[in-house]
Amino acid sequence: MIEIRRGRGPRAIRLRQVTDANGSDLRVSEAELAMPTERRLVLAAERLFAERGIDGVSLRAVMAAAGTNVASVHYHFGSKEALVEVLIRQRSDEVAARRTALLDEMEQTGPVTVRQLAEAFARPVWEMAIGDGAAWVKFIAGVVGSGHPALSLVAEGFTEQAVRFMALLTAAVPELPGPTARFRLAQAMTLTFQVLGDVHRTQDLMAISGLRLSPDQVYAELVDVVTAMLSGPPA
Repeated sequence: MIEIRRGRGPRAIRLRQVTDANGSDLRVSEAELAMPTERRLVLAAERLFAERGIDGVSLRAVMAAAGTNVASVHYHFGSKEALVEVLIRQRSDEVAARRTALLDEMEQTGPVTVRQLAEAFARPVWEMAIGDGAAWVKFIAGVVGSGHPALSLVAEGFTEQAVRFMALLTAAVPELPGPTARFRLAQAMTLTFQVLGDVHRTQDLMAISGLRLSPDQVYAELVDVVTAMLSGPPA
């Protein structure tokens, strides 16, 4: 591994450059290398899967990016499939907990509106996208967009939340048939991850038409679209 120093003074970040099995250079922070091996493997897989997709990344590449030995994934997870499951579930649980907290808070003030539902749906993903979970959001967007078999794990993580969102949505829009409500919630999930999975790409696409949006504006527009999607008249 090659050591790299980025920046100067007390805020400088020390990085290690490693080469994966495909010959690609990967940079890992010293802080990450100090983490427990299991956590390093999850973070390395998160970044690599986000950039290349699950099938485009070998276990050797994950281990190289994490700075671990060749047996570490099998020791901590048992298989690549188990690693993928842990990666999906850990942050899915964080998103679910945040959504629950938002809905609990909203219900204390009266009936939940469709716009509040849209915010409770999208905001946890947005917070993760602008925080330390950006690679995870992009990874999930790739799974959803490609229809990878791991999509079933993503769907399982949303099942319990979907029951509550369905109940609140049908209460807010009683004329909306159940199948239509389920379809719209599924499309809202797809759109949310597609937009927030790569905010910069969304900005670039809008800039082509002359509309320049800040990341906050991208999020606000997304909430508007999800609101319209959920509340529109039934066919």
